Amino acid sequence: MISKLKTILLFIILSTIAFSNENDLDAINKLIDNYSKTEDEGKLLEQAKMMSKDRVWIGPNGAGRITDQSLNMNMQQSQVDAIMKNISGIKWFTDVRDRLIKFYGNGKVAVASFYWHRTFVLPPNTNSEKRNMMKKQLDPVVISLVFEKKKGVWKIVHTHTSLLVNKDSN
Repeated sequence: MISKLKTILLFIILSTIAFSNENDLDAINKLIDNYSKTEDEGKLLEQAKMMSKDRVWIGPNGAGRITDQSLNMNMQQSQVDAIMKNISGIKWFTDVRDRLIKFYGNGKVAVASFYWHRTFVLPPNTNSEKRNMMKKQLDPVVISLVFEKKKGVWKIVHTHTSLLVNKDSN
């Protein structure tokens, strides 16, 4: 009888852990989807709500390392606003490929890595100068996100973006 009870308790504990991990995995995938969606919609200040106030951002091609989350997201929003104003009607589409998500620290930290391919569609009347300007925006990147779970809520605490294409070999 005691052996059966131990087996049942072990099964319940393992089931609870698996269920919890599945919920956390779903939450991280949803955050990645929303991260891409807000980028496509040009709503970087909405995207910022998914991040801790002290998030660190590291960008490609010497873009640097920014630790002032508020300044960073305001700069990114201004850049997107300028593109949207310059090319009215532009549409963005993001394809997140090959997600790898691992949990650490008793399930309180998650690291996600994926390929991020972005495509844009320009309005038919866009001139060649603006079309050429936008070609620079097409390079696929590899993104690593570190998430931390505090008070039951996952937030992005670190973002690292690297170009998937070696610019020197072109």
